[in-house]
Amino acid sequence: MWTLPKEVVIKAIECCHDIYPHEDDVLINRDIDGYTILAIEGTKETTDWLTNIKFVLKSDDCHRGFKTNSYRSLSKLVCDYEALDKKRKLVIAGHSLGGATATLIADLILPNNPNIALVTAGSPRPGGRKLRERLKNVEHLRFVYGDDIVPKTPPWIFGYVHTHQAIPLEDADDTRFDGVADHNMGSYVKAVKKFFNPEKKVVV
Repeated sequence: MWTLPKEVVIKAIECCHDIYPHEDDVLINRDIDGYTILAIEGTKETTDWLTNIKFVLKSDDCHRGFKTNSYRSLSKLVCDYEALDKKRKLVIAGHSLGGATATLIADLILPNNPNIALVTAGSPRPGGRKLRERLKNVEHLRFVYGDDIVPKTPPWIFGYVHTHQAIPLEDADDTRFDGVADHNMGSYVKAVKKFFNPEKKVVV
């Protein structure tokens, strides 16, 4: 089980949705006392897809394209010094490419600040078994909605794995071939809210 309060998890997922129209690649939210949420933008531009497909290349047992993204996002985070306040738990979140990038940012920060957690939605496999071993004690809520196809990439045959078990989210409108449609961030927001509040009608 996890220790993050449900309101923190839901806020992190909402931030993953809100980052898309945001001007920057990262969004920092401190609305909840004791927590800083760092949301990383997911796949949006053509160049992001080029990052996604560089799956044969690895650096330190991490997907090289995802790691390059993590350095870029982390540099922006460091510029905002408050976000690294160790008195607040840093929750790193992301959807799609942003989820893999968030995972690798956690790998970079962990040696200096263990007070971190991960919340990801529809993240691809970020690296290999050494990465999984390094992050095994980091709390990670890894959500997968319905038949989302992205968590099945990059191919496991190249040595890629997820760092934590998936938390499956029920597909509210399941059809046979909807793996791409199930990657929609709006569906993740609605499903996560329903997951934590099953009796409450959710409107997104």
